[in-house]
Amino acid sequence: MDYYNDLIKKIEKLIQEEKIIEARNLIYDELKVPYVPRDIMEKLESFLDDIGYVEYKKEDISDEELINYLKGDNDHQLIAVNILDKKNLRDYISLCEDYLCSDGFINAKVLLIDSLIRQEISNEIKMKDDTAEYEFIPKYIIPVELSDGFLSGNKLLEDIFMKDPSKYKLAKELLYKETIMKLPMNLESNEGIELTIDIIKYIYKAYDDAEGLNKFIELEESIRNNKNYYLY
Repeated sequence: MDYYNDLIKKIEKLIQEEKIIEARNLIYDELKVPYVPRDIMEKLESFLDDIGYVEYKKEDISDEELINYLKGDNDHQLIAVNILDKKNLRDYISLCEDYLCSDGFINAKVLLIDSLIRQEISNEIKMKDDTAEYEFIPKYIIPVELSDGFLSGNKLLEDIFMKDPSKYKLAKELLYKETIMKLPMNLESNEGIELTIDIIKYIYKAYDDAEGLNKFIELEESIRNNKNYYLY
């Protein structure tokens, strides 16, 4: 079983069942993440050619439309956040905070937080999700790919998959996805290692690689006992 083959089949099934918004959401989530292979990118874009993605490619809308999009379904929230990413967010602090304190789509929320971080916004921002409320200053949060959790996890991936670049690329993408979903919190190094251990097991199972999985399980305890090795 291959991750991308499974993803493509799932999208095809959703389109066949006329669940267009769900199909778009899967595609948009994948397109927002780095490390998508070129052939997969082309396939995802071909799906969008078939089901429509004019709004996704739209670069600007009025502020009133933007607010309505943020109050809309998951699909429109992702579109709005993608548009906000290209704006100067210092002009949209209240709008961002209102959205982050709403019951909005968590995937879109974390992408907006990532944009706030990359623009080094110095305002204190409030956010809530299903389990907690947060107050944070984006400027002082480390971008996901530079955080201890991601860097330590990625080093482990490099060690485990150094001879298998296809597994490494997929595992790195999954690590990035899982880490960004923790925003506005950054994962500590040990948390990144624990997350990465689960991802490595998933990758071996996804590829039906029982031999690789068994070898990794033999190393698992040693990895947990030597987490400092993976510190950057």
